[in-house]
Amino acid sequence: MIDRMTHIIDELQALTGGDITLTRRLLEEVLRNCALDCENLLAIAPDDHPGMLDIAHRINGAARIVQARAVYEACQVLEASDPHDDLRPGRDALHLALVQLQTDLQRTLAKLDE
Repeated sequence: MIDRMTHIIDELQALTGGDITLTRRLLEEVLRNCALDCENLLAIAPDDHPGMLDIAHRINGAARIVQARAVYEACQVLEASDPHDDLRPGRDALHLALVQLQTDLQRTLAKLDE
């Protein structure tokens, strides 16, 4: 887990040129968006294939910024799904990955305060 937090900080500092204030703001923004993505994901009906594809695509882009591998892998599963597939397992896997990412982001913010 420490490695993931360090990795998140390293990725964001690379994006911000090492500016810790900007890194914190970016981290807070990613955390806010992650929480909203969780809510929006669960609000989409499991049989709404276009809706699931849209949100998976949006989440995938943000997940790549912080190298959240479990999140973007879950997004890729949904994006590759057939319109007739049961999307609940993919949605649930993505939701779980987002919840874990939120935990990692919160811990990363706490680490910045040390």
